[in-house]
Amino acid sequence: MSTAVHQKKTRHLTWILPLLVMAVAIGVFLALKSSKPQTPSRPALEKSWSVQTQTVSFSTIRPEVVLYGQVESVQMTQLSSSVTAFVESVISKEGQQVEKGDLLVKLDPRDTQLIVRQREADLQSVNAKLSAARTQNSADKKALSIEKKLYALASKSVSRYKDLSKRKVGSDDQLDTARKNLQQQALALNNSEQAINAYPSQLAQLKAEQEKIKALRDSALLDLERTSITAPFKARISSIKTATGDRVKSGDPLITLYDPTQLQLRSQIPSKTLPWVRQGLLESQDLKATAVIDKQTITLNLSHLASSVSNGNTGVDALLQFTADQFIPEPGRTLSLTLFLPEVDNVVTIPPSALYGTDRVYRVRDAKLESVTVNKVGDAHDDNGSPLILIQPGELQAGDSLIITQLPNAISGLPVKATE
Repeated sequence: MSTAVHQKKTRHLTWILPLLVMAVAIGVFLALKSSKPQTPSRPALEKSWSVQTQTVSFSTIRPEVVLYGQVESVQMTQLSSSVTAFVESVISKEGQQVEKGDLLVKLDPRDTQLIVRQREADLQSVNAKLSAARTQNSADKKALSIEKKLYALASKSVSRYKDLSKRKVGSDDQLDTARKNLQQQALALNNSEQAINAYPSQLAQLKAEQEKIKALRDSALLDLERTSITAPFKARISSIKTATGDRVKSGDPLITLYDPTQLQLRSQIPSKTLPWVRQGLLESQDLKATAVIDKQTITLNLSHLASSVSNGNTGVDALLQFTADQFIPEPGRTLSLTLFLPEVDNVVTIPPSALYGTDRVYRVRDAKLESVTVNKVGDAHDDNGSPLILIQPGELQAGDSLIITQLPNAISGLPVKATE
């Protein structure tokens, strides 16, 4: 009995003892792990972006504005026909330089010559009427003198027959006949006086008709002269709108020409640039512009601003004059030009890469970016021809460091590593 119990206890110890050893080992392991010294954690490093910077300094400089303009002529003339006629010949060619008085187009003059002959005949007719009226007036004056004498004789005859009738010597029939003759003579005298009195009005009417026919004759002669189309001034032919054999009516365009010495460039000044341009004109500053055309650089002077604004435009047109003795392009050509504005004080010049958007730059403070809003004044170029942007400083101060590296993720607070 005791032997069986002893064997049973031995079997229990056989599987309990390993468990106890394992539990003690685990406990020792956990105790050792918990007593192990802790390694301090390393803080996460924030990335710094390498950028180039520029020190802010103020200067006085002329801004440049790139504009687009079109060449036009102050003296652009379109010659038209003054009569209805056939085109006899076209002497000029498009693009040709002509002198004042040069024959350009010849119209058939025969129709106009017939009108001139008709007006000459009308003038001869009215001149004959004037001569006849003057002759008639001279005859009327002589007749009036005779009529007055006859009237006096008839009046004496009536007086004599009255006297005879009172003395019962003459008959009443003789007295009536004498009175009748007196009345007829009075009527003839009145007609002569009326003809002489009407002469000034008749003469004035004939003279007015004469002046009218002279004007028509002179107009016809002028039309005949205008069948030869000549250059009104030294010019260059811009376009020819007719050909030999065409029948043209009065008012039909024939030739367009312009004075090459009266060309100008019209360009629209943006509203934001307009105050500087007005300031320059008011202060009588010489505002110049340059343009390159056909590989030639031309210089222009800003003359004045237009007095009105075209529909749909926000800016005002500026008119620029070409300087003498240089290549002048043809009217209608569009040019890109650079206008030099009046000098502006206290501006900062930066490369285009330093400007973000249209009105923002970044300065470096405490190795971090800080956004600053600025106002773009215009553009310029350095001595090497590299483009520059002119800005008004706003909150910028002399000595500030501006980044001139274009960062895609630029934002205030971004850490940077700056280099000059």
